[in-house]
Amino acid sequence: MVMDMTPLRFFFGEHSRHPQEYDQLREIASAVGSSDLEGPVYLVSNFLLANGEVDCLLVMPHGLVVLELKAYQGTIEGVEEGEWRVVTSEGNSVPLRVNLFHQLRALRHDMVRRLFRIHATALSQIDERDLRKVAAWGYFRAGSTYAPGQVERDRVKWFDIVTVDNLVERLHQVHAGFTIGTEEMDAIVRELRVTPANRIQQTEGSSVPLSPPPVGTGDPLALEQALFERMESLVSRIEAIPRAIADIARTGVDCTDPDPGSVAGGCSDKIAPDEFTGSLAERIRRFVCTEYVAPARRDGRTEFSVTSGEVHRAMGLSNRMPAVCGALRSRRLEEVCRIELTEEIRSVRVRENSATNRFVYRIRE
Repeated sequence: MVMDMTPLRFFFGEHSRHPQEYDQLREIASAVGSSDLEGPVYLVSNFLLANGEVDCLLVMPHGLVVLELKAYQGTIEGVEEGEWRVVTSEGNSVPLRVNLFHQLRALRHDMVRRLFRIHATALSQIDERDLRKVAAWGYFRAGSTYAPGQVERDRVKWFDIVTVDNLVERLHQVHAGFTIGTEEMDAIVRELRVTPANRIQQTEGSSVPLSPPPVGTGDPLALEQALFERMESLVSRIEAIPRAIADIARTGVDCTDPDPGSVAGGCSDKIAPDEFTGSLAERIRRFVCTEYVAPARRDGRTEFSVTSGEVHRAMGLSNRMPAVCGALRSRRLEEVCRIELTEEIRSVRVRENSATNRFVYRIRE
């Protein structure tokens, strides 16, 4: 008996630059394409959301699954809070650079937010509760195992760890409570601003080791970004201390007549000259609140965008693009200015911080 093949279409934000990622994408495509899953299935790879890049997204008639690709093989250990590691067959413990559960949760949250942007126009027949049922799984190399009970699957139904060995079996169990056709699936990939392709494509000339990097080494750009994000978080926490003390000391301040561009924690977006003595990240946040958020809020707009190069030039900075991009994508900016980063758009093949990066924000009430 000949098994029916699942129709598969490909889309990408960027070509895969890493051989191990390219191999895993081809592995996924082969497993899904040769299965008897109901189709069509859209395989979308390497596109950006607010909290990072999505390695792979499977858009199916009965649900969506985000896959975070990990080129590790072994026994996977990790819980909701704490470190994640892979114990290899040789007994070596290799830590993951991030908490995979947190990473998947953030990407899933971003994907749900993108779906809600087109809910009224393209997905109105789907109940909002069902639209939130996006699955997010870690995808490891064949033969890897993840013992049950580390994450409460009865409570966190969207989470799983899979390999090519059980991917199709798990995909058969996905049913978010709706059925969508190609028209709705096309609307989703349009919203993601990805490009159609005939197959999984790899950037020519890329050369990255197939095995995971040893502990303590890795991509210099990724390491630099990780260090910057940690420093940004630390600076934000330090800066919050005097603000919290000041708020306690001025509990009687009346903000009954705030400026139309007011932000959380103060009566106005406007900046006095002596407020520029803070850190560069704080200066960038205040600049964005004053020059972009406040005018957009006064004009009644619900969304606005800014490029990192605009901010860099307007502030008269020199060689500080990583700091500008880091501040523009930080949670602290969202909190201070009462906005929400919905999308970061980068030019093709631009992965690091660049003057052309465009950040799109939604203004919160």
